[in-house]
Amino acid sequence: MALEVERLGSVAEANRNQWNNVVEQSELGCVYHRYEWLRAVEEGIGHEPHHLLVSKKGNPVAVFPNFVTDLGRVKRLSSIRPGYGGPVTMTDEEDALDMLLDAVGDVCRGTVLYNELRVYDQNYVRYNHFLESKGYQPTILSCRFTLDLTRGWDALFAEMDSERRRGIRRGHDYGFEVVGEEITEDNCVAFYEDYATVADRVGLPTHPPAFFRELPRLEDRLKLFTLEVDGEARGQYMYLLDEEQSTLQHLFTGVTEDQFEYHAPELLHEHAIKWGIDRGYETYELRGSPPDFRNGVFRFKEYFGAETIPLLVYERGRPAPALSVLNVGRSLTRRLES
Repeated sequence: MALEVERLGSVAEANRNQWNNVVEQSELGCVYHRYEWLRAVEEGIGHEPHHLLVSKKGNPVAVFPNFVTDLGRVKRLSSIRPGYGGPVTMTDEEDALDMLLDAVGDVCRGTVLYNELRVYDQNYVRYNHFLESKGYQPTILSCRFTLDLTRGWDALFAEMDSERRRGIRRGHDYGFEVVGEEITEDNCVAFYEDYATVADRVGLPTHPPAFFRELPRLEDRLKLFTLEVDGEARGQYMYLLDEEQSTLQHLFTGVTEDQFEYHAPELLHEHAIKWGIDRGYETYELRGSPPDFRNGVFRFKEYFGAETIPLLVYERGRPAPALSVLNVGRSLTRRLES
C-alpha cells in the first residue's frame, strides 16, 4: 500500500488523537513528540513549525516534528526545541523514514542551512547507518542524568554523594511539606519569575512567559511541586510525566539562591523521586548539562548518583559544507570558554 507524506504548517492541522496514537505506539516516542507539547511550543514560543506526517490509506503511521530556530545569522531546522524529537514510526519503518528525511530537504531552503535531530532515546542509534547514508553526522553536545527508580529509594539514597545525603538530612531539620499545585495558567505564570531568575544565574536562555501560559495544555502530563517551610513557599520544581518512556522528567527549576538554606533542591528531588517510585515510573530524569565534569550543573546532578547518558544529535548541513563551518565555530567557542 502506497505511503504519502505531507508537510504541516502547524500540528493543529493533524488529528490530535491520531498524532498521539503514533507517538504512543512507536518504540521511540516520548512526551515531547506529543501534540500538546508541540502546540505549546507553536503558540508560546513562536518557532516556525514544519512538521511531517506519513499516512497509509489516510491513517498516520509516522510523524516527524520540526521547528525552524535561529542560529546566529542563519537558521536551522530542529527536532525539537525545546525538547527532544526525531522521527517516530508505527509501521513501514524504512520506507516511512526514507520519505520523512527526503521531505526535510524541501524545507531547508534560503537561510535554513542546517538540519538537526535532537534525540532523547539512545535507541535512535539503530538508525545510525541509515542516517549516515542520508548525510547526517552524529555528535554529542550535552548529556542527561538518570536514576533507576525500580531500585527503590533506600538503594538510590545510599549511592548519592555524601554531600547530597547530608543536604537531605539537614533539610529534614525544618518543618517542611512538599505540595502538588494545580496546573493552571496562574500557577505556571507565577512559577516563571523564579524560573527566569535561576536561568539568568546559571547563564541559560529563558523561554518567554507566553510559553508558560500555554503549558496547561499538558495538564495531565505536568506536575508542579512546591516546598513549604513553616507555611512559606521556598522553591518549586516542574516535571513532565513521560508515560511513553515511563520517566518522570525534571523540566524546570524555580529554586532561587536565597532558598538554598532550606535545602530546597535536595528536598524537592527527594519528594519527586519517592513520588515517582510510588506511581511505578521506571526512570527519574534530571535532564541536561554540558558534558564537562568541571561544570557546576554537571557535578550537582552527578552527586545524586545518577547515570550519565550522552545525548545524540544528528546533524546535516544543507549544503553539506555548512556543517564543517558550524563545527569550526563550536571548536573556537570551546577553546575560548576553557
